[in-house]
Amino acid sequence: MDKLRPLSQINLLDELPEEELKKIDEVTLTAPIKKGTIILSPAQQMRSLFFLKKGQVRLFKVSSTGKEFTVDLLSEGNVFGETSSFSLTESDIYAETMVDSFVCTLTKERFEEFLRQNPDISLKFITILTTKLKEMYQITESIAYKEVKYRILLLFMQLSNRFGVRSGEWQTVGVKITQHDIASMIGSSRETVSLFLGELEKAQVITRKPLKINTVLAKELYEVEEG
Repeated sequence: MDKLRPLSQINLLDELPEEELKKIDEVTLTAPIKKGTIILSPAQQMRSLFFLKKGQVRLFKVSSTGKEFTVDLLSEGNVFGETSSFSLTESDIYAETMVDSFVCTLTKERFEEFLRQNPDISLKFITILTTKLKEMYQITESIAYKEVKYRILLLFMQLSNRFGVRSGEWQTVGVKITQHDIASMIGSSRETVSLFLGELEKAQVITRKPLKINTVLAKELYEVEEG
């Protein structure tokens, strides 16, 4: 497989000229990863950055009782992991592929050397961090002040913007997500999420098979803005 063309589709690198992509190609390890593979965990931390070239990745934490709590879902073009210079993922996070995926790995040493030689990349990482912080503050505010229905719709809106496809007033969420995942991502219980999903579906704000959100009704009824 020609790595240059897919690399050019990664969000972080989409503005780089081909000669710069060739430099990255020389320092990255690219490999296919099967669905259900744990790429990153507290027990096997890797001082590396991971570029999700194709597929989907779930970031989650595990409680002291062994219960999993989904933190985020990543789509093609996202970057996760950490080095001593950048940290895009918390140290107690697990990263698991949700589907068969293709991931580029850039080790700490090679990444930091690359930054020294290519300072423009540093600015792109700052942009990524700023975007993640903005999303985190938005979610935190919604959890603190908004009702559960709003939190569900906000999450669906954000996921649909990453994974979904628009068709008129409707937008697919485009990723498999369980009620348990939803509950852990918005700070609620699975039972409460199940109740409100039923109400939202009855009000025709969402459909569940397949999972879609009516963005017009979500804005009109709950003032949920697209992230």
